[in-house]
Amino acid sequence: MKKKIIASVLCVVLLACCAAALAACNNDGETAEKTEIVYLGDSIAEGILGASPLGLRHEYAYANVLGRRNDFEYYNHSVSGHLTKDLLALLNNDLGYDGARGLILHVQEADIIHVSILGNDVLQDRKDGAFANEEDNVTMHKIIMEAAENDYTGIDRVLNGYTNGEGVTTAGSVENIKNIVDRLKELNPDATIIFQAVYNPIMAVDTSLIKQETRDALAAAGYDVTLDWLHELGERLITRLNGALDTVLAMEGYEDAFIVADAREAFNAIYDSDPERATDLIYPDGIHPSNEGHAVLADLTQGILEEQGLANASAALAEYKTMRKNVLDNYFDGIVTNIDGVKAAIDAAADCSAVTEAFFDATRGLTPDYSEINYDYAAQSTTSTSSDMSFAVNWNASDLMGFASNPLVWSTLSTLLDGTSGVYINDDGSLRIRLAVNTDIVTTEMLTELIAGFDIDLGTFMDSFAATYLEPIMPGFTTGDIIDMFGLAESSLGLKVVSDGDTEAFLRGLRAFLFEGDASELFVPDGLAIEVESAYTMKTVTYPDGTAYTGVFLTPSDPDTQSYIVMTMYDYSDGTHALNLKVDFVKLDLWLYERA
Repeated sequence: MKKKIIASVLCVVLLACCAAALAACNNDGETAEKTEIVYLGDSIAEGILGASPLGLRHEYAYANVLGRRNDFEYYNHSVSGHLTKDLLALLNNDLGYDGARGLILHVQEADIIHVSILGNDVLQDRKDGAFANEEDNVTMHKIIMEAAENDYTGIDRVLNGYTNGEGVTTAGSVENIKNIVDRLKELNPDATIIFQAVYNPIMAVDTSLIKQETRDALAAAGYDVTLDWLHELGERLITRLNGALDTVLAMEGYEDAFIVADAREAFNAIYDSDPERATDLIYPDGIHPSNEGHAVLADLTQGILEEQGLANASAALAEYKTMRKNVLDNYFDGIVTNIDGVKAAIDAAADCSAVTEAFFDATRGLTPDYSEINYDYAAQSTTSTSSDMSFAVNWNASDLMGFASNPLVWSTLSTLLDGTSGVYINDDGSLRIRLAVNTDIVTTEMLTELIAGFDIDLGTFMDSFAATYLEPIMPGFTTGDIIDMFGLAESSLGLKVVSDGDTEAFLRGLRAFLFEGDASELFVPDGLAIEVESAYTMKTVTYPDGTAYTGVFLTPSDPDTQSYIVMTMYDYSDGTHALNLKVDFVKLDLWLYERA
């Protein structure tokens, strides 16, 4: 158990900092009289996995594309991995998510609420003890094998709910969506609600959505496992899944409760007309939308907004053309041949979809030069603290992926990270998040023993991890040049590795260890830490009931939105302060206390 916790912690250290670094991609603008759109849902809406490179999420994730080209005020409160039940808990603030982040406030003020949820209800296996017998549990493997025989018992349990042998009932997706709509209407009866349907991501036989063991079982059962057959199988399941939305709309009183953005139809239209392009709609992990997939989703919702009179078609088109041409100039200059011709094609486009097609036809398969991403902070407030403040993590009060009550988790975390870890807020408007390794505990010997304790081929695992995640997150990444990789991470995300010793030698040794299994040059230097530096602003967020929170917002690129990282600051009567920092991507809830 402890080895697994230590391994999880080491991964979280990097993932948490990567997520924190995203704050530079997305402030809390106070622009008056603008249409406000709020995004709720899962990782598809969150745009972490999918946008590539990660430092250009503000250029590619559909929440940002729609917000920017329509000059909306926009807020993204989506959380990777969330199911319908999690979104409902979020809206009820059962998860303690609110505060300076302003989710409830933003929903109350929104003109448009855009929801992407439902997919994880099926993707995440139900191996949670809901049933007395293991074979009764609902798993993705079982759902697919049943669907091949036109049996939908498993997926219908997910959609309609079920009762286990002890009489405990679990609500299904349909009930959760109805309750989500009820809560949204309670908070804001006037907003236009759009639910984005689930698209069919099966664009290749070798898809992670249907794992190899499941494809082997299908073949053994006599099915001809071709792309068209798998895609059609996915169609049946996705259609049934999206049927949860139709079921709610068919209920009395809910006929016009929300609008469906039919992502399945939009992706299938491309699959039917241009199968080669369709493969580029999906991120290398086989599930999330790629940059182009995000653009198609943005264009889909754009059409709905224009039909509803909520967006100005000509203004959005003009701004979108400018956005895409700026990306060409800033990141593809000298990479895209005939860049002037591509710009001319963009200028000639009659709608946003044509701009999308012209841009991605020209950039498909090309690696952008994003080594120096520069953000415009000119419109940002400079409000900051009156003096420097330093905060340390209180692991007893923090939560790692739901393990808040497990003392082994927080004791392990507090042991592996040293006392300099925390958040530093300076009166000059700069902020630093630091996660520093306790090198008295994390030694070379400990790392090698840890990996040896797992029955895995580390090199093969890392190669697969790099191909699925690292290369798309940082195009141009190669496992052979880890120094260049971290150089890109620092220039594009503000994420850097520091130490008191030879940091580059450490990184080279780490690369050899991870990808080649060679530990001969691996060592852990003193002062080893991962840091993120950013500008920040401070603001008081006041709710309609008068409740006020002080927020620390890492400064993003667009003044019409807020950062990915928002910290709520609490003032105590003794003059001390505390910070609450949440990182959704790794389900990290950090409570920090002010150092004396």
